[in-house]
Amino acid sequence: MALKMINKCAYHQTHQGQPIRMRIGIHTGTVLAGIVGVKMPRYCMFGHNVTVANKFESGSEPLRINISPTTFVRLVQSPGFSFEERPRECLPKDFPAHIPGTCHFLTGYHHPDISPDKDLADHVEAALKDIGLCSEPS
Repeated sequence: MALKMINKCAYHQTHQGQPIRMRIGIHTGTVLAGIVGVKMPRYCMFGHNVTVANKFESGSEPLRINISPTTFVRLVQSPGFSFEERPRECLPKDFPAHIPGTCHFLTGYHHPDISPDKDLADHVEAALKDIGLCSEPS
C-alpha cells in the first residue's frame, strides 16, 4: 500500500498547485487497537510501537518509505522487495539498542511472475492474489 501511495503522489497536487511530497514510516510490532468515542467514533491504535512508527515517518524523506529493522526482517523473507540501506545513525534516538540492524528505504516491489515493465499495481495485485487477498471483488 505504501509503495502505491508514493507512486500516486506524482498524479496529484496540493490545493496550492505544489506536488505532494508524502513521507511514510513503517514499523512492525504489537499495538493495542480499538474504537474510541461515542458521538464521533474512530479507530485508534495505542502503544510504544505506534510512537516508533511515527518516528520512522518523521525520519523519512519526501517520497520515501522508511522502514524499521523489524519490518525489514519481515519483508526480506518475501522475494521481490527492494531496499536501500541507511546508516544506523538514521534510527530514531530512542530506538531500542538491543534490536540489531538498521533502517532501510523500501524502494520497490517486483512480483517474480510479472514482467518487470508492468505497472506497480499489477505486481501488487499478483502478490495479493498469492496470499489470498484479492484487491477486486470475486
